[in-house]
Amino acid sequence: MSDKLKLMAQDTEDVTIMSAYLQDAVTNINEIVFQSKSHRFVLMLSRYVWENRCPETGKPLVEGKEGCTRIRCGLHFDGVLNVSSQHISPNTKDQALELLAIEAFEMDEGQYEIELVFSGDAIIRLTCEMISAQMQDMGEAWPAHCHPKHKILDALGKEKSP
Repeated sequence: MSDKLKLMAQDTEDVTIMSAYLQDAVTNINEIVFQSKSHRFVLMLSRYVWENRCPETGKPLVEGKEGCTRIRCGLHFDGVLNVSSQHISPNTKDQALELLAIEAFEMDEGQYEIELVFSGDAIIRLTCEMISAQMQDMGEAWPAHCHPKHKILDALGKEKSP
């Protein structure tokens, strides 16, 4: 694997880029903390290393190929005023969550809403006074059990061949 990834996000476009690198990262409830006094939302994830690509084709590596890996990644958002969630039980500390996307929206009051969208319709919603996020890989990568796969749907919501 190349050097460890370290990114900052300061606007909605930056969040979109960060989201692409974090797609299919997995975490659980006990790795998520809102530090209300410091207005910081922190989580640890096991990130699929999408940037590992076949040198000949440029396509992401798939299972059975060297480079199909995951790595621990820390992510935090500063300036967080409020955190809410849906379809996430705070009582289930080992509930697995698979991150699908991070979306950022500017609100009327000059604040921002950031949604961490997980599989199973689970969402963590952050209300922030600004966009200030950082992510950083930590430790060593390890072989992934499989390459993440997604159903591809047509405009009518029917599954189609990739």
